[in-house]
Amino acid sequence: MRSREVVFDVTAATGLDEPARVVGTVHLPDALELRGSLDLLLCLHGGGYRRAYWDPPFGGEELSFARFFTARGKAVLTLDQLGMGDSSKPEPESKLSRAKVAAANAESLAQAVRALTDGTWARAGAISVTGVGHSIGGMMIITQAAAHRGMDRVAVLGWANQPMVLGDTDTAALSMTLPPFGYIAAPRKTLRTLFYLPDVPLAVVEADEALATETPSCLGRDALTPGIVHAAAAQIAVPVLVVHGVVDTSPDPWGEISFFKGSRDVTLSVLEGSAHNHNFATSRRQHWARLDRWIDSLPA
Repeated sequence: MRSREVVFDVTAATGLDEPARVVGTVHLPDALELRGSLDLLLCLHGGGYRRAYWDPPFGGEELSFARFFTARGKAVLTLDQLGMGDSSKPEPESKLSRAKVAAANAESLAQAVRALTDGTWARAGAISVTGVGHSIGGMMIITQAAAHRGMDRVAVLGWANQPMVLGDTDTAALSMTLPPFGYIAAPRKTLRTLFYLPDVPLAVVEADEALATETPSCLGRDALTPGIVHAAAAQIAVPVLVVHGVVDTSPDPWGEISFFKGSRDVTLSVLEGSAHNHNFATSRRQHWARLDRWIDSLPA
């Protein structure tokens, strides 16, 4: 796998009155066929996370989503969404909105596709794009797919269109305590029973928590608002894969399918042996292999 940090100027796309950049990492297979077709996975992390969720600096290759897919000839683009990780944090946070963050992600994807075809990163031919969003990233991939072109299929991982279940956390009470503006820290330790099953090693849990980042309040508040992306989900016309662990945010994973009324191809996968953080579950490779087969079954 060949990886490089990349920076995208998204100032114009977001309409912000200050410079805005999205920082990401592009992971490429060791060998790419000149002018050949290429699958690209655009990967969006959840709240309190950063792009390292897809290729963590701990655990070696066994925990790397990116390494799994590049070994199968696919490219992986992971982004720190605006307000999180290494990307810009506009001040005040009230300048941001879900729509602006989605516009930044869409612009980053467009720039990445150009770089993969014009020789900047590679000289691929046709690019087939799969949008992959985990948790709040699932909310964002739905928002992006409805408002912007550029994705041939979307995988919505661990996001609930039904009123969310957050383990032992009172969702309504949490929503009431969120500040109206600013960057907020997720209560990671109180969410452990939602994020990881007991068979996930404590060392992995603690290493994951050590990488926590703040989340824009606008995204946190939207994520806790029932029905916030129902209309957007219904507008998506491309194939959709919905994935939940046996412990996750949806009270009824089978009920999630009905929200994607605009798509004629909606698939559900319930991952045994996994809680919300699928990439750290002991069954993660089953999840990755299922996603890989789904992508291959739906050529652009």
